[in-house]
Amino acid sequence: MISKVLLTTFILLFTTLTFADKPKCYAASAGYCQYTGKISRIYVNNDNIILLYFDTQMDDGEWDVAGFTATSKFAGAVSLDTQNEFAKLFYSTALAAQSTKRKITVQMRGNIGGYLKIDRIWLDE
Repeated sequence: MISKVLLTTFILLFTTLTFADKPKCYAASAGYCQYTGKISRIYVNNDNIILLYFDTQMDDGEWDVAGFTATSKFAGAVSLDTQNEFAKLFYSTALAAQSTKRKITVQMRGNIGGYLKIDRIWLDE
């Protein structure tokens, strides 16, 4: 009986520690959303959009807090057309984080095609 309790406690503790926080949105500073965690995957398409998928999805309507509209709670986006230099730096930072399994922090303001628009990235320890 004690071993079952210990095993259950360990599993609950382990699963709590392995997942990232959900992306959150804030009204401060003209509104923004922020995600800190690991990158689930990175996707680039021929429409020149980079999608960064969160490890943990955003709650429905969370972007309303910051005054944004979006449809995807699973990913944020960067446009290769409008921010070419930022997009290159963003992509290399995201790939470095994913390949080393390090956490990142991104902030998002506005939207691109239903995705929150990423405009900042930090590579965490």
